[in-house]
Amino acid sequence: MKFTTLDERFETRFKTLYQNLYKLHPQIDSDEFNLRYLRVDWFFPQHIHNVLNQVEELSKIYFQNTDLEVALCAGLLHDAGLVYQRETASPLGHEERSVEYARNELAPLGYSKEFIEKVCECIKATEPAYTPKLPEALLVRNADAYAHMISMHFFAKSNFSQDINSFVNWFENKLESTYTKITIPELRHELSPIVTFYKKMISNYKTQKMNPSLTF
Repeated sequence: MKFTTLDERFETRFKTLYQNLYKLHPQIDSDEFNLRYLRVDWFFPQHIHNVLNQVEELSKIYFQNTDLEVALCAGLLHDAGLVYQRETASPLGHEERSVEYARNELAPLGYSKEFIEKVCECIKATEPAYTPKLPEALLVRNADAYAHMISMHFFAKSNFSQDINSFVNWFENKLESTYTKITIPELRHELSPIVTFYKKMISNYKTQKMNPSLTF
């Protein structure tokens, strides 16, 4: 992955961050069910790379005066807590663990305390209930949500879930919280018909589930 707008020093440090995070994730030969969707051969190309691409693209259009290096580091590390120090099947609290991981990884690379705190603020902003305080945080929040909505990763949980009912419940909640995170009017307008369609699809599933057999 090549970022055309940043210098060689950033790319060197970013490569180190990327490689360390890659090693943290379940590798291709991992068969642990609860973490299958976090395997490197799925999670990186289908989510992390999408988020980084959206950070760069959205920054050119809507956030031209932001610190792109901060936003890219946050985009890379924002879900580290899904694997770092995770002790249960639930992903709850992963934003806080991602912040801890980011601090541990960025400091040895020589980043300033101010830079690190900005990255942490951006990571916190990926939590739906959080109110972003920086333009970089808004950028990462929108990039993460938009990347979810346009990628197959959004549907992949159906393959990684124990059963279809748990997936539908997760998807319904995730759809609402993800769309809420998008604050850019143009993106909300673009995604509105998709969200409406998804909700109709969920409603149809629930209706048919309640009537599994025909009555004659």
